[in-house]
Amino acid sequence: MNGNGVFAGVRVIELAQHVYVPGAGAMLADQGADVIKIETIEGDPYRTLQVGVSRNLGDINIAMEQNNRNKRSVALDLKSEDGREALLKLVETADVFLTSLRPKAIKGLRLDVEDLRARNPKIIYVRGNGVGFKGAEANRPGYDASAFWARGGACYAFTRPGEQPTSPRPAFGDHSGSVAIAYGIAAALFRRAMTGEPTVVENSLLSTACWALSGDLTLTQLPQYQTHPPVPLRRAMTYSYTTRDGKMVQLMILDPQPRWSALCKVLGLEEIENDPRFSSNDARNENSEELIVLFERQFATRDYAEWKPLLESIDIPWELISSIDDVTRDPQVHANHIMQKMKVGDTEIDIVAGPTSFDGEPIHGSAARAPQLGEHTDELLREVGYGGDAIAELREKAIAR
Repeated sequence: MNGNGVFAGVRVIELAQHVYVPGAGAMLADQGADVIKIETIEGDPYRTLQVGVSRNLGDINIAMEQNNRNKRSVALDLKSEDGREALLKLVETADVFLTSLRPKAIKGLRLDVEDLRARNPKIIYVRGNGVGFKGAEANRPGYDASAFWARGGACYAFTRPGEQPTSPRPAFGDHSGSVAIAYGIAAALFRRAMTGEPTVVENSLLSTACWALSGDLTLTQLPQYQTHPPVPLRRAMTYSYTTRDGKMVQLMILDPQPRWSALCKVLGLEEIENDPRFSSNDARNENSEELIVLFERQFATRDYAEWKPLLESIDIPWELISSIDDVTRDPQVHANHIMQKMKVGDTEIDIVAGPTSFDGEPIHGSAARAPQLGEHTDELLREVGYGGDAIAELREKAIAR
């Protein structure tokens, strides 16, 4: 737990599993919030989940560390009255309750908004699920690959007709949704500070996908709009070109006219600068296929390392189409502390910060490893009034771990 940062002094009770909602807790913890992770006696199933490739580096679960750093863990049997009471005592000390449990599970545990507000009237209640909290399917189970990627339209949007459905990237929708949840918590804390009123904050993987694809969803109102045009639109100034060593350069020159002369010179195509086929934006669009052929030929004559300073010299929007490995080595990623080192035991691992910085830093101070299951149970139960004998009894009854 970082002692400072913009969320210093905020306590969050996180009853959530896997990535989507815990990812929001991690971002708050990065900026000083005291995030208490409530786990079952068996632990968050994400600790041991195996889907496809292993997430372990030796005995370190990289994904668990990424999404649960800077938190404290309490393990309780919430189906027991004593375990539920222990949770409620922690809730009494908190500002935010954060959960990914489905409505029927929360209702069964008697941990709904009214239940918690009876013990802490000012608690901000935050919940995330698959497809939203209204409608007939509010209790439908949902994960990133199902509720966000499949149902939310992302798979369709990123798959060309006739191809096998494109697979989602690990936790892509989860982490998109966690940003939205963190935004909701910040807004609710601000409202409570201004008015004294607590808020119920809701987010879903489906709503996150709809927001991410809002450009597509709104454009469907246009009769001429096609998600997948029969022939993909190719524009020379917003096209990708392959260098001699196989790297791909993405141009994104929305208004080429001011830099057209400089671009022709850098590419060694001075002879086409005043060619009527390419002398205006409209002409370049109309004759785009011919221009693409000329650009492709030129880009293939040099390696990326040679093109980089030339393109940078004319101040146009362009980027290397980076591999995942390229991103991990990107100087800008490291200059902005987007990736950082974190010590787990005797090993240093790389973690990724949330996308927003405060006073220049996305993580305040040094990140601390994710907690072991129930690592802070005794410490936190003592804080809310349990003595050693009472804690020992809870452990003996397998109500706490």
